This record gives sequence, structure tokens and C-alpha cells, in this order.
Amino acid sequence: MSTLLNDDTHAILLLCAFQGGEMDHLPLKLVEYNRVATVLYRSNRRPGDLLQAGSLSELAKNARVSLDRIQWLLERRINLGFSLEEWQRKGIWVMARSDPDYPVAIRKNMRNAAPPLLFGAGNQDLLNSGGLAVMGPDFIPEGRLKKACDLTGKHEAIVIVAGHLRVSKKIVQAVEERQGYILWVLHDGVLKQRLKKSHRRTIHNNRMVMITTQSPCSFDQSDKQAVVGELAVAFADEVLYVDGSNFRESSKRKDRFGTKSAALKRSEICQLLHGRKISPEGQELRQRGVQSRVDK
Repeated sequence: MSTLLNDDTHAILLLCAFQGGEMDHLPLKLVEYNRVATVLYRSNRRPGDLLQAGSLSELAKNARVSLDRIQWLLERRINLGFSLEEWQRKGIWVMARSDPDYPVAIRKNMRNAAPPLLFGAGNQDLLNSGGLAVMGPDFIPEGRLKKACDLTGKHEAIVIVAGHLRVSKKIVQAVEERQGYILWVLHDGVLKQRLKKSHRRTIHNNRMVMITTQSPCSFDQSDKQAVVGELAVAFADEVLYVDGSNFRESSKRKDRFGTKSAALKRSEICQLLHGRKISPEGQELRQRGVQSRVDK
């Protein structure tokens, strides 16, 4: 990642990324940035134009965002330079929705829900290669999990996983052992998984890319975890949803990263791997026409 960003990316980082020290004025949320982007588009302007001296009052009014907040965010340029240098030292790159290299599949499948910024580590070329997304909830029987790992070995495509779940870690381990390619969508901005020795090796060999919508300086925002699953399936050409254990208590069927709802959004390319008993989430997928295969 170069610290010499184009003006559009620079402006989007200032508006939408945490740099540390934000208190009274937080970066814009997706819906807020979309309003700003719409106002700019209708006036034949680009985000980079906001870096030039000029009144922002009309933009703030039409986008329904506080003028003081926009001004404060755009004035963080010096601090952003320091942040970019730190991220670069850690091997973390960034791309904005306005960049020509922004993943085509994300633009197509998420549209206005596409994140304004993607932070990542590893081989960016893997972001435009499609692949098989394998996902599921926190609790998956061991035998079914092994079956899912075996199925990924029959695919030459990149394997896409979501979140730091047990299923994701097992799938990644299986793909690394056969020296396959991995796209890992995570929630934490610092991408802690990149520090594990085996993952560092895979990244070094250009066989892995990790991405997140969170700035490396952002604090934990659990309300944004659901975008992880949606982002993962947006990259995919195929989706394999691994059904979880059939717990009666809904509290034990946690789905922190929204994998079920994400699979439902792309049900036309999804398959369900399940046992003789199917969880309520698996039943909902079948009712929506998702093809199923029984783990025998």
C-alpha cells in the first residue's frame, strides 16, 4: 500500500475511517456516506473535490450531516498521514469504493451496501477471482465439519470464509495444508489472524488475502459483525452453508456474522450441507429453494 493515495480515496478515508482520538465527531456510517456521495454525484463532483478550499454548508445540509462534523473529519489530514505509515509498516493496505481496483463482485452484488473502505493484508489479486464461500454458525458437529473440509479439497477455486469462527479456522487450515488459495473476511480492523505463523507463510506465498471493513484504529463495533457474512458471499461464485447443531435454545444457535441471512440473499448459488436432523436455520434455507446434501 502506498501512502500516496488519490484524492478520492484520501477524502473517503478522512470521512469514514477511524484514526484514533475520535470523540465528539465519529466517522460517517455507510448510510451517511451514501448520502454525501449522492449529493456529490448529482452536482457532478467527486469525493476528492472536498479536499479543496470551499464552503461545505450546502453539502452538509443536503446530505443531512452536521457541518461541524464534516469539517472536523476533513481536517484530520496530518494525522491520516501518520496512520497510513503505521498501517503500511504492519502490511495493511486500503482501497476505497471509488478506486478502479475495488472488487467488481462487491459493487455488483452489494450495490449501495458496498463498504466505502476495505482494509486488508495479502494478495489483492485474489479479490477479483470469485470462489467457493464456506460458512455456517458457531456450533457445527465435528463429522460435518470434516466433511466440509474434504469438499473444499475437490475445488480448485479460491475458498472464501467469514469471521474468526471454528468452521472458518478449520477450513483455512485444510486449504493451507493442500496449498490452496484463501479469501478471509474478518471483522477486526487489525486483522489479528495475519500474525499466526501459518497464515504469515500463506500470505507471503501470495495464497491468502484477509480483508475487513473496519479501520485498524476502530474500536470494537459488534453491531457491524453481520456485514462479514454478506461480504463473503458477495465475493463468491458458489456458497456452501454448513448446518449447525439442532439446539432447541436459540441462544446456542448464535450466528454472529450473519452467515445464514447472507446465504439467503444468494440462495440461487447456495448448497446446504446438513445431517438427518436440520436446524431451524437449515430448514429456512431449504424452504427458500436451497439445494441440500445430507452428511452421511
